[in-house]
Amino acid sequence: MARTGGDRGNWLREGKQESATHPIEKSPQFRASIGRFADRAGERMSATFGGLFTAATEAPRNSRSFATLSEHTGQPAVTLYSSTLDARMAMLCESGLVDLLIAAMFGFEAANDAAAPSPPKAPTALELRMIGEVGSALAEALRDAFAPVADFELSLQSTEMIEDDALLGPKDSFALLAPLTIRAPTGAFGVTLLLPHSFLTPLMAAFARGPAPGAAKLDPVWSSRMEQRVTEANLTLTAILDEFQMSLADVSTLKVGHILPLSDEGQGRVRIECGERGVFVCSLGERGGRYALEVENIIARPPEGSYPLTTPSA
Repeated sequence: MARTGGDRGNWLREGKQESATHPIEKSPQFRASIGRFADRAGERMSATFGGLFTAATEAPRNSRSFATLSEHTGQPAVTLYSSTLDARMAMLCESGLVDLLIAAMFGFEAANDAAAPSPPKAPTALELRMIGEVGSALAEALRDAFAPVADFELSLQSTEMIEDDALLGPKDSFALLAPLTIRAPTGAFGVTLLLPHSFLTPLMAAFARGPAPGAAKLDPVWSSRMEQRVTEANLTLTAILDEFQMSLADVSTLKVGHILPLSDEGQGRVRIECGERGVFVCSLGERGGRYALEVENIIARPPEGSYPLTTPSA
């Protein structure tokens, strides 16, 4: 039976159906970037909300945008826009993350009783602001993770509750879902990256090339961000005035008011250590009515020998 003109048009469209998977998923550089994203996510969440946050990714999976958004109806979401890629993506958050964040910030346990859950309420402006801060922190983590291969701009566009399947627009499309579990000091919550194919396609060329060879392996923007974070990291310094040995019996007899004489070997100098490694020698003094330390010398590390070590022949 012959096809009419309309039938032929439908047949051609059916023959060009969109693939559920995206070619970028096969790129080792893309998988490595998703792995780096977990490390960066923990760092950015810790810097934003305080405390120790860690993150772990799960294997990405494919779905349709509308179906995924329908499954998350009533949950908070953050939409992000990249002017570099001229595309949007979303971060779908689990309900309850605000309580975990507040508990982590103020150092108390999140409520976890057996009472029946109350009906969900519309989030307050403060709660939406906190969810937006999560989105901004994770957006920066995502940029940092991808920067060695493909640097792109990514900014917060909106923070809202998912009410329908048109969060990213009226057109349904296939998308890659990258689940992320974030562990806070007071519990864990999930965030799912919704990456439509329209967001992934502009990245294809960069991931096909991979990082530049030789000295330019790292993107300068990414390197600058990492250098800034390293230099801003907090370190704990320990000041050691003296060291001496005592028997367990002597230690057990110490009481308030006992005096421990110092040795003369230190000559009033204080050793500064970082991570049990000596870094400075200081003299003890006074400034502004308080004890103070003045750096007198730097404890130099001996040069490292060649590796592997070689034993001189007899």
